[in-house]
Amino acid sequence: MIGAVVGLIGGMLAEKRPSTAIELCVIIAGIVSLAMLGDRAFPWAIVIVAVAPWYPFTAHSAAPAGINQKAICIVIASATLAPWLWSLGVGGRRTRPNPRTLLMGLLYAGLTLLIYTTLGISKMITPVIAGYIFAGIAFLCARRFTDVRSWLTPGFVGLVILLALGAKAYAGAPTERVGYFVGYPITYGALLVGLIPLGLLFAFRHSRWLAGVIVAGSVAMLVFSESRSAWIATGVVLLALVALLVRGRQLRALALIGAVLLIGLGLIAGTGQLQKVIERRVNSKTASSESVTHRIWSLNYAFSQIGKSPVFGAGAPGFSAGEANNRTSIGAIDDGYVSVTVDMGLVGLCAALIPILIALAVLARCLRFGVTPPLELALALGVIGMAVVTLFYDSFYWSQIDLLFGAMGGALSLRINQIVPAGAARARSVAVEPASDAFAGGALAS
Repeated sequence: MIGAVVGLIGGMLAEKRPSTAIELCVIIAGIVSLAMLGDRAFPWAIVIVAVAPWYPFTAHSAAPAGINQKAICIVIASATLAPWLWSLGVGGRRTRPNPRTLLMGLLYAGLTLLIYTTLGISKMITPVIAGYIFAGIAFLCARRFTDVRSWLTPGFVGLVILLALGAKAYAGAPTERVGYFVGYPITYGALLVGLIPLGLLFAFRHSRWLAGVIVAGSVAMLVFSESRSAWIATGVVLLALVALLVRGRQLRALALIGAVLLIGLGLIAGTGQLQKVIERRVNSKTASSESVTHRIWSLNYAFSQIGKSPVFGAGAPGFSAGEANNRTSIGAIDDGYVSVTVDMGLVGLCAALIPILIALAVLARCLRFGVTPPLELALALGVIGMAVVTLFYDSFYWSQIDLLFGAMGGALSLRINQIVPAGAARARSVAVEPASDAFAGGALAS
């Protein structure tokens, strides 16, 4: 009921159109209903919003069809805050505040104020800015939900939804890249890479046949997205996983990874269409292609701008993309870390890096102690995969990726101090003080 009322008011304010109001009623009422699931609600809400087809299936445009920009912003905020507020009202306080959490909250509050000062409130209500701000809010909200097991099923369902939507898009337009329904094919590739570890872990725990189907579908959709950055990210994730399994002497798991590789390579080798796509994207003319040339221009332009305002940048997410659009035929700086530094300075870059540093800290502890906790590794590898894509893409300005970055990083921040040597006694659950201390004491310096 509350969701319906809020949706109605929001729709009228945003667009003064009954259709928008109805859409918001349905969406927000659904999110509030999810919030009533308890601790399981948060990952479900984040994943569903991240994989939803907000954009046209085959159009070469990021302009949303049906759902307007303000409505998307309201949904982003609702998915992040509704489960947290419901849990807060029902369960009270669970973790003790600590200085690092407070500092992160102040950091994002300061960045929000900076953006407001630069743009004003009306220009702030876009998915680009909402995604950047709510990455930090999702991180902080995720720290309330201490059971990382609640991510497993939503991760699998989200991956299946992405694969099904990708198959629908390919069936409708076989000659086009797959993934425009989430905004752009590289965004689609990043979301796949972020959810594949969770999806495969769920599938392997239930059925080897199911795992095989998921592997085959993921390989096909990654190829049809034609996202070379997602391909590279997949390779990096696989190498990191193999290194961790070798360190932990997990021979059975290594055999499963080998089977996954065989399925993937066999599918590519046995399917002419997949081979053609890969050959076209990695042929010898790639070095002189427009995308590579644009990346070179992007770096030269960005570093000249960073030197002018290194601390706070332009104070507006998306500034560099607008400049790139004015000066070239591609409206983006093809390196997310450089782009966010131009727009928000080194301070904004540090804020965006927090979930990635958390994931790296988790992997470092696993490598150091020779342990392979499956859920923690699935979350960390998903974050690292999206981080690799960001080397070649403005990932921080796609709200779906931002939500996964923030929420998965926040969940991992509670688990760092729970990763201990195999011979040590493990805590059976995340207690209040250890959960708080994980971020306070060693999240960024493990």
